[in-house]
Amino acid sequence: MLLKEISGVGKTTLSKLNALNITSIEDVLLCFPKKYEINKLDDISSRKINTQMMFSCQVISKPKLFYIRKRLTKLSFQCEINTFKFQVSIFNREFLSHSLNVGVFIVVSGKFLKNFNNFTASNLVLLENFKEGIKPIYGINDITEHRMTTIVSNILQNDYNIDDNIPEFIKNEQQFSNINKIITSIHQPKSLDEIQNAKKRLIYEEFLRFGIRIELIKKLNSRITSPKKNYDINIIRNFIKKLPFELTNDQKQATNEIFLDFKKSTRMNRLLQGDVGSGKTIVSVIAAYAIITAKYQVAILAPTLVLANQHYATFKKFLDSENIQVELLTSDITAHSRRNILNNVKSGKTNIIIGTHSLLQGDIVFNNLGFVVIDEQQRFGVEQRRIIREKGINPDILMMTATPIPRTLAISLFENTDVSSIKEKPSNRQNIRTEVIGFEDLEKAYKTIEDELNKSHQVYVICPLIEESETKTAVSVEEAYKMIVKRFITAKSDILHGKLNDSEKTLILNQFLSNKTQILVSTTVVEVGVNVPNATTMVIFNANSFGLAQIHQLRGRVGRNDLAAYCYLVVDNISDENDRLNILEKTNDGFEISEYDLATRGPGEVFGKTQSGIPNFKFANLINDVEVREKAFLDAKRVIDSNDFISRKLTNACLKSIESYNLD
Repeated sequence: MLLKEISGVGKTTLSKLNALNITSIEDVLLCFPKKYEINKLDDISSRKINTQMMFSCQVISKPKLFYIRKRLTKLSFQCEINTFKFQVSIFNREFLSHSLNVGVFIVVSGKFLKNFNNFTASNLVLLENFKEGIKPIYGINDITEHRMTTIVSNILQNDYNIDDNIPEFIKNEQQFSNINKIITSIHQPKSLDEIQNAKKRLIYEEFLRFGIRIELIKKLNSRITSPKKNYDINIIRNFIKKLPFELTNDQKQATNEIFLDFKKSTRMNRLLQGDVGSGKTIVSVIAAYAIITAKYQVAILAPTLVLANQHYATFKKFLDSENIQVELLTSDITAHSRRNILNNVKSGKTNIIIGTHSLLQGDIVFNNLGFVVIDEQQRFGVEQRRIIREKGINPDILMMTATPIPRTLAISLFENTDVSSIKEKPSNRQNIRTEVIGFEDLEKAYKTIEDELNKSHQVYVICPLIEESETKTAVSVEEAYKMIVKRFITAKSDILHGKLNDSEKTLILNQFLSNKTQILVSTTVVEVGVNVPNATTMVIFNANSFGLAQIHQLRGRVGRNDLAAYCYLVVDNISDENDRLNILEKTNDGFEISEYDLATRGPGEVFGKTQSGIPNFKFANLINDVEVREKAFLDAKRVIDSNDFISRKLTNACLKSIESYNLD
């Protein structure tokens, strides 16, 4: 049976599904719900503070509409359950004001945030439209939930079966149900227990496929050799002694691990992960210098111009006195300068070349490339990393990231990659005082900005959008700039975002660095590579638009010395976001935050769906499902070694998909 023959799939719907790469009945059945809406009323007597609850209540006052800012409104009205009365507020639902007449019965979902007098709602429906039960939510663009549910239901009524892809010996050991029974349970669950039982198998299968990929990549990479690097240890020891600070124990350990790799005849493939401000860059400087003493060249690949410039300044600062030739290759240099740099790289006169994606271009030829450092490695795809590798003869690779994951998890995921972690920070750093506030309480952040400006300190204001939008409610750089200029008249403010050309970005950042600009209103272009020690305060609008690890990276732009630092996370509806963002108020530990982010959002969201190298699992969770993950990874080796038809089929399918991931 073809998909177009299913009742509910007309030409328009078929076209929309095909555009999403859903082209068959099997594709529809494997398009699982992203979440479930559990519609179950709570008893008002069981009410709790800051806990998601659902009540049926009666409207007893006419709604009042408050305009907080452009595209942000609040509707407030009183409700009653028996004799218990409370105020309900809901954001951006002004269209409901005509339906909420006095006496109407409704169902509200949300939280009592601080007391039982005020309930902040995240959703609201008329009682007559409310239906208790479990509702699958597919969240597919341009396809309504009702349409998708109807299509799935019509397919299941036809008893369509798909092939099972787990070998029989594993199904028997794990006591897994047939895949078709699992599919019915996932799409049409009768209870939460049925969903959980079905998920157990789906979680295992996702981990099994991933484990097979990792094992196959390990086998492929074990065949790659690289010449040993005979560096001059005495020169390096003297260089480290001359540094104006002592390396932390973690930095020393990471450096030693890298140097041991240099002595091996296999290619280094090491991930150096460390929290914001932990000192990863100086480790890469020491490693690069060691390679140069072994008569090899070094390439430093950065994802942004801002970060490339920062690395160039750092490498020049430490290596100029050592007579090391460091060059910066970016898109904004003149044609003449570019030719000179390329000639110096080709002749070997240049020891270290630092650049963005410009380093990947075909006309860049190295004399003897022996070491590649890829910073913020999750931002580069497998093809880009292949190109830079092939500019040398199996050069050693050091990948760096400030979005860390727990070491044990990193080792199990990147088994072909050695992992070094830097957790210690310089002793003079203070924790950044972080607070989640509603837009209505913005004056609190403004008061801190005022105090810090009076101390001649500087401020970042971060926004998710560049320009104002008629369709999006988020605060844009343009809108925030108008607000800031109006509020802080005497301070010099400026704007920074990705649409500016490289020369403009450099000029704006240099003015901020020299304190000619006191307030910088920016997008996330400042996330990495910007080091302005005098900046002490950050305000992040629509913090709910960002992941926890990304916010932690952003706030790492302040608190870069011994000065007290502040970060305000501004949200429109504090009820929706307080739980998730709360961890940022409690800790400044990037490893802890990243682990929590992985547990709540998954790796595809944390590291990027296309760049991370980790599949965006539909059901499996790398943190919460650790026991299943470990069992599936062990079974992956057994599947590869098995000769039954399903094991061979599964292994070959995983082998074909390896190039889709970046675990290289």
